[in-house]
Amino acid sequence: MTVLDTSVVIDFLLADGVADDVAALLRADDTPAAPDVIVFEVLAVLRRDVQRRTLSAARASAALDDLDDLQIELFPTRPLAGRAWALRNNLTAADALFIALAERLSEPLVTKDRGLATAAQSFTAIGVIQLGPSVP
Repeated sequence: MTVLDTSVVIDFLLADGVADDVAALLRADDTPAAPDVIVFEVLAVLRRDVQRRTLSAARASAALDDLDDLQIELFPTRPLAGRAWALRNNLTAADALFIALAERLSEPLVTKDRGLATAAQSFTAIGVIQLGPSVP
């Protein structure tokens, strides 16, 4: 089981960027995991891109439908809040929740976010799988 962050899930849902790498990972991993905040984060990214007119509303709606079909085990964020709080000086609240889940499961975090990968490696002992070109 690996923990997927929002950056790689968005690419997968939009068949963009590292989508092929994520698809291969999904074929190899029985059930990847994510904190349930990923639903909010995916929704926020899709909304932002529609507002910026870089994504059509129809494509965003299709991506949301695909999110429902994606076999990711969602974990509640409340039990992760204490560890996320402990990471508050070095990570955003959302990023800290992904790291806290990876720690709890003793599994690697999969991201294409260079900053998150660096922070995870600097402030935790979790493994990080960084896919594709780094995004800041």
